[in-house]
Amino acid sequence: MARSILVIDDERNMRWVLARALEKAGYEAVTAENGPAGLQAFARHSIDLVLLDLKMPGMDGLAVLRELRSRSRETPILLLTAYATIPTAVEALQAGASDYVRKPFNLETILSQINRFLAQQTDRQAEAAPAAALPAGFAEFVGAAPAVSKPLAQAAAAAQTTYPVLLCGEAGSGRRHLARLIYRNAAPAAPGRLAELDCAGVPAAILQKELLDESAAENGRRWQQALGGTLLLANVEAIEEAMLPALAAHLRGYLHSAARPHGLRLLLTASAPLPAAWGPLLEEAFVIELPPLRARREDIPLLRRFFAPDARWSAEAKAYLDVYAWPGNVAELRRVVEQAALPAGDAVILPEHLPGQLTRAPLETPGVFTLPPEGLDLEELEEELIRQAMAVTRGNKSQAARLLGLSRA
Repeated sequence: MARSILVIDDERNMRWVLARALEKAGYEAVTAENGPAGLQAFARHSIDLVLLDLKMPGMDGLAVLRELRSRSRETPILLLTAYATIPTAVEALQAGASDYVRKPFNLETILSQINRFLAQQTDRQAEAAPAAALPAGFAEFVGAAPAVSKPLAQAAAAAQTTYPVLLCGEAGSGRRHLARLIYRNAAPAAPGRLAELDCAGVPAAILQKELLDESAAENGRRWQQALGGTLLLANVEAIEEAMLPALAAHLRGYLHSAARPHGLRLLLTASAPLPAAWGPLLEEAFVIELPPLRARREDIPLLRRFFAPDARWSAEAKAYLDVYAWPGNVAELRRVVEQAALPAGDAVILPEHLPGQLTRAPLETPGVFTLPPEGLDLEELEEELIRQAMAVTRGNKSQAARLLGLSRA
């Protein structure tokens, strides 16, 4: 849903120019020609930000500002003024203005201001919002996006059983972290020991010993360490298929059950579909699918603050985090956030603190003007823009020229 911007200005041309620019930038523009009309519009609509002219007949901008602030302490209000003296600016800021913009202004500048204040507002709302209702014991899994509610509910249910659990999803999506939470929140019976083995990159001979060998060892093989507790096998798609029939039969014979109270609980993670040979082990398993980070982008601000709680981010740096594809998911986000926060120290984190793969492509910003499919007459467009610039600047040719990037001549 588009964010709504309220423009309160007594100049019709100014309202028209700003409304067109806002709509082209993807916002919903609501306009009002004076203070009382602006207050009525604010009451009728859900307004995200206000552009307010300082000098208006009747109820002036400062009076409207104070009334708006009595109704909302959080809505950003940018004051538009051609008379921005220091006393006026101080009075406006003391009355609750978020900032002021001097007329004449460049449309790109004011759109940048709007983007910045709305981004700050979104961050404040995310910080102030109560945490989503997470299953008891699973609050350490950082996320409030709808896409994670189902897997977390499944994990909470799985923790109250001793059935095997298969956690699927892309690498870095948090599968092993969720598996450990399932172990820590096991049913009232003591969960026993957690034995872990990452199958990726482990030679087949070592996997054979750790998962199938029944001979005595000083500390026991990995599957033996898990007896009476839990065996967590990560990235099981890496196990050679030739080994699977023997592995499935072996582990199935040691799974925890009423008849085998000292058996093992099995937790598996995989980033690819598993062969049919896993079937005997997974007939009664909980299968939990974790979404990639790109499917839960609303969690990026939460994760960013979790991994670097004291860091301060520029709007541009946060924007790069928000639009990046994150092929490495949450694990990649954590590395990027921690590595950016370290060199920045107490300073604001800027795009140059981010790795090249995030900032290689420029951020795309919506254009103010879009060429219509039927085309246009360039000379007519130039004349129209010049007329608008002259109206905005009350006939001041030098200021109109600056707005258009032209010489006065």
